[in-house]
Amino acid sequence: MTELTTAQHAGLIRAFGTLDEDVDVLLVDTAAGISDMVLSFSRAAQDVMIVVCDEPTSITDAYALIKLLSREHGVTRFKVVANMVRSYREGRDLFTKLTRVTERFLNANLELVACVPLDEHVRQSVKKQKVVVDAFPNAPAALALNALANKALTWPVPRNPGGHLEFFVERLLVKDETAGDYLSE
Repeated sequence: MTELTTAQHAGLIRAFGTLDEDVDVLLVDTAAGISDMVLSFSRAAQDVMIVVCDEPTSITDAYALIKLLSREHGVTRFKVVANMVRSYREGRDLFTKLTRVTERFLNANLELVACVPLDEHVRQSVKKQKVVVDAFPNAPAALALNALANKALTWPVPRNPGGHLEFFVERLLVKDETAGDYLSE
């Protein structure tokens, strides 16, 4: 995935729009940072969810992505998940840190949608190669993730398809030199 061309990112994003089955929520988990893949999927999304933990590199990466998406690509609404926090208050404080700097320098709206606790069960589920909600359904992190999933199901469904996808795919294909190969399907 990290080695896809811009046109291949666009093709993959477009493929999501042709799924035969109805999908309630399609969640794309990208890497941290501001790679082309992260930007491509974020710009195409109806909602951008930023997962951040209380570490300087995580906060810096989150801010950099919000800054780039808001200033260069017109994305102004972000949902935030405070991850690996010891308490709801710690998650709220982390969100406040991020909000202070974005409110001061950017035109972006942040919404705290979940606080996922630091939980040893996550590490154990990784060792088992299972998702924490399956391996340990009553673990604190699993309960928080299930609550977030249920909350996501209540978010308004847009009347028109695809976040920023309509203009985004066309611009990508025009800019990318390999677009001719993609368009010749």
